[in-house]
Amino acid sequence: QVAASVGLKSKKARETTMASGSAEKSPDAFQDEDKPGVCRKCAESSLDCFAFLGRGAVATGGAVATVTKQCAYPVKESLLATADSNRNEA
Repeated sequence: QVAASVGLKSKKARETTMASGSAEKSPDAFQDEDKPGVCRKCAESSLDCFAFLGRGAVATGGAVATVTKQCAYPVKESLLATADSNRNEA
C-alpha cells in the first residue's frame, strides 16, 4: 500500500509495462538495471578527471625534480671548484 501511494511499481507491473513497449513513454517507468544511471556516469567521469589531473601532477613533480638535479649539479661543482682554488692560493 505504501509503495503504491508513493508511485513505485511492483516487479510484475514493471515487466508488464516493459513487455508492452510503453516503458519509454511512461514518465514513471524504471530505468533498465543493466545500464548505469546519470549520477553514476557523472561520478565515474569525475573520478577519471581527478585521476588524470593526479597523474599529471605526479609526472610534473618528477620532471621538476629531475630538471632541478640536472641544473643544480654543474652550478654546485663550479662553486666547489672555485672555493677549492681560492683555498689553495691562500
